[in-house]
Amino acid sequence: MAGALLSVVVPTYCGRDSIEPLLARLRATLDGRGLPFEVVVVNDASPDDTWSVLQKLSREYPELHAIDLLNNHGQPMATMCGIYHARGTLVATLDDDLQHPPEELAKLLDALDEHPDWDVVVGAWERDEGWFRDLGSWVFQLADRVAHGTPKGFRHSGFRVMRRPAARALIEHETRMPSIGPLLKQIARNVHNVPVEHHERPYGRSGFQIGEGVYRVISHFLHGTALPLRLLSRFGLLCAGLAVALGLYFFSRWLLGYQTLMGWASSFLAIVFFGGSALFGIGILGEYTHLLIREVRRPPRWNIREDLPRDDAP
Repeated sequence: MAGALLSVVVPTYCGRDSIEPLLARLRATLDGRGLPFEVVVVNDASPDDTWSVLQKLSREYPELHAIDLLNNHGQPMATMCGIYHARGTLVATLDDDLQHPPEELAKLLDALDEHPDWDVVVGAWERDEGWFRDLGSWVFQLADRVAHGTPKGFRHSGFRVMRRPAARALIEHETRMPSIGPLLKQIARNVHNVPVEHHERPYGRSGFQIGEGVYRVISHFLHGTALPLRLLSRFGLLCAGLAVALGLYFFSRWLLGYQTLMGWASSFLAIVFFGGSALFGIGILGEYTHLLIREVRRPPRWNIREDLPRDDAP
């Protein structure tokens, strides 16, 4: 990796307290390796004074490239914006809350150095965040395996380092709703986990909400895969086959002289069940139609209010 430039992409939202110690620890870690680097911090329209802090820090940290978005796009899109503006041969991503220790970047860089054929390394750690959060992580991994074919045991996280070809292929996906982890697994063959430490959040508290976790699981099925449509078609085929089988059964009873009493309950339940199934299918088709409309309209992936490039940027 001699002479390689490392770009560290950090999406931030209300990260005013953690940004300065993050930059200081990144500088100490990467200067110790003698690796030239830049830090691309994307402020995702924070409602506090995070941008003012970044403006001040840009005068103290010449390696800082700060970007302020006009409106909130969410962490995945802010990360994509940072990767788009990164210039490095290697591109790292990590959160702004210091739960991804900057010192652990050394483990990811060493792994890429030791395995020249690897395209991406992703930091992974043992999850112990309470039974509810652990259950959510398990459901998310299960959804990822079913929807995207991710190998069992592989863990996605926002703490990763990728080589330039993988980063370039990632930003060429112009989707407005990116799922970066699964996209990287689709783009590159050699994506591997590396064990890293994971620390408690030293500032503030997590903004993760239950609704956000549910949305992430649903989006894993809806974005980038036609699995729900395939499941719906198989369900329809199963219902049709069951209807044919029941028709043959009742026809055989009629041939044998048995009378079948028709009850309003069975008719009512059948109408409700198949009517509900049809509405469920229409809802899924509506979600895909919504996604198609957004992709075809091609709205801007991000809107930049202000850009403070590195001092040595061309």
